[in-house]
Amino acid sequence: MLHKTSKLTGYHIHAADGEIGHVDDFLVDEECRLRYLVIDTSNWVGGKSVLISPTTIEKVDSPNKEIWVRLNRDQVEGSPRVENANIELIETLPPVLIM
Repeated sequence: MLHKTSKLTGYHIHAADGEIGHVDDFLVDEECRLRYLVIDTSNWVGGKSVLISPTTIEKVDSPNKEIWVRLNRDQVEGSPRVENANIELIETLPPVLIM
């Protein structure tokens, strides 16, 4: 089954040993392949955003807005931080309002 990434934003992420945060964004590569889910763990490990591979997804429960992954909390906490990702600079700058 296919899922729209725009609808998955905000879904709660569940690890093998409990909830770990929610989907904040997605990173795709130059060929438009989904490379990472950006997970906001602010309710659990102090407000950092980490990257997890889509290959770790076990199931997507759309009616309950939940995604289950094959990781535990320690693995999520040890995941790369979004700040360390090689994201195009223009995509990381805040919007500018010109008047």
